[in-house]
Amino acid sequence: MRRLTFSLLNTGLALFLAFVLGAIAMWISGYDPLLSYKSMLLTPLSDLTYLFSALAFSAPILLTGLTFAVGLKAGLFNIGAEGQTYMGALGAVAAAYLTRDVSALPLAVFLGVAFAVAWSAIPALLKIWRGVNEVVGTIMMNWVAYWLVIMAVSTIFANPSQPEESVKMPEAARLTPLVAGTDLTLAVPLAYLTAVLIYVFLRYSVWGYRISISGQNPTVAKAYGIRPEQAVLVAFGIGALTAGLAGVLQVAARPPSYSLARNLANVYGLGFDGITAAMLGRGHPIGVFLASVFLGILQEGARHMQIEAGTPFEFIRVIQGLLILFLALQMVRKI
Repeated sequence: MRRLTFSLLNTGLALFLAFVLGAIAMWISGYDPLLSYKSMLLTPLSDLTYLFSALAFSAPILLTGLTFAVGLKAGLFNIGAEGQTYMGALGAVAAAYLTRDVSALPLAVFLGVAFAVAWSAIPALLKIWRGVNEVVGTIMMNWVAYWLVIMAVSTIFANPSQPEESVKMPEAARLTPLVAGTDLTLAVPLAYLTAVLIYVFLRYSVWGYRISISGQNPTVAKAYGIRPEQAVLVAFGIGALTAGLAGVLQVAARPPSYSLARNLANVYGLGFDGITAAMLGRGHPIGVFLASVFLGILQEGARHMQIEAGTPFEFIRVIQGLLILFLALQMVRKI
């Protein structure tokens, strides 16, 4: 209980400092911090349509946050969720290109997850075989994925009638809104269910135990007959699965386009938002869930902030960047 209380206090302090410095930045730039925060934090809670939209924003952030959280359990700073989300989206687009009926949805999930897992295997094997730091490996793979997917969407999978996006997911294979007039689709409960399954896996399964022990102390893990290299591979694979699923759902369950933008606008930055959620949630799946909902509210609130207060959307990124900075400082201090 003492450990939980201390962790919550540290998280609260990071949030407080980020919002205070964000307010100062707004004031210096000529914007009203009080009106901006009111429209950012309260307006999304004032209407069910806005709240459902915030939950829709939270789903992919939760999935990419789980990627980073599982990596932390294994002692890894896996920041490859961004590139793996691109690959998941590419798999969904490929499925939409190959088939035009309801079978496109299961094919999209299969291809998206397979592409993401295969993409994550490269930095995982580089770390195991050559000792390449996972931060360096995943950053490089993120950029390769970015340009590779842009090229694919601009050429093979381009939409002839709308060149600014990829081919669309077939209507029969789309996850349409559960509530008319909102963005709330089956992607939201699927993402939340995934968080529960990851929690159960990490806490109660044999491999969850192996990942945790390997992350805490590889030497002790070896003494117990656990191979840390295998734990690294499993952690990378599970992380890629959730990130790939995030990419798939951004194509199959994101109205109204149900496609991938040529500039990757509907998937860009989700991996880094996930890092914020994972750090804010202290690497615990339930904490990541709560943090992703909070970040979803911020994302939805940013739209109202621009309308009601005239404050640019970029200030949300300023606050998120400050959050990561303060949370990272706390982690470095522990080390």
